Amino acid sequence: MDDDPSFESYMHLYVSQTAWSVGCLDPLLRQVADDVIGNVLVADVGLRWLYHPYDGGMDVILPSTDERDALQHRHRHWLSAHPTGL
Repeated sequence: MDDDPSFESYMHLYVSQTAWSVGCLDPLLRQVADDVIGNVLVADVGLRWLYHPYDGGMDVILPSTDERDALQHRHRHWLSAHPTGL
């Protein structure tokens, strides 16, 4: 995508609903980690949370700071050693 109005750019969207099972997203996440595909967004059916993996990490968007803090506490080993966790 480009901010220049004279530059044409396209984005293709694909949506799929998948029943959750352990490992069901592993092939997709491997392609993201290997930078084969990008702009992936995973959400629950009610769109209460969003998970955006990318080749250098991930963003998780939750409905409240309490849920965010609980996730951070539960998985603090996921965070980098940098003081901000980034």
